[in-house]
Amino acid sequence: MNTAFANLYQSDFTPTESERRLSAAAEQYVVETEAYDRIVCTGPIKYGSIMPTNSYERWLVNRNAIRAMDRLCTQYPEFTRQQILREITRVESRRTAL
Repeated sequence: MNTAFANLYQSDFTPTESERRLSAAAEQYVVETEAYDRIVCTGPIKYGSIMPTNSYERWLVNRNAIRAMDRLCTQYPEFTRQQILREITRVESRRTAL
């Protein structure tokens, strides 16, 4: 087999320390916001997440999500808000795929 091909496409993909920190930040966000949502929301559970039933619950959930994101951006200044949001999307999609 061509060793150049093997080196490019058949190597171990081990995450860097930075990638691990970003993933941990996203996981922290998902866990914290879902825990809060389960406290304040009274709606049904869809795709593994509880849903708000009215505008007040939706407001509480959104306010908490904004605050949680602000905390993460302060706690992990090496990442942009967009990088964290992208990783949160990946974490959530992995969770719903299970």
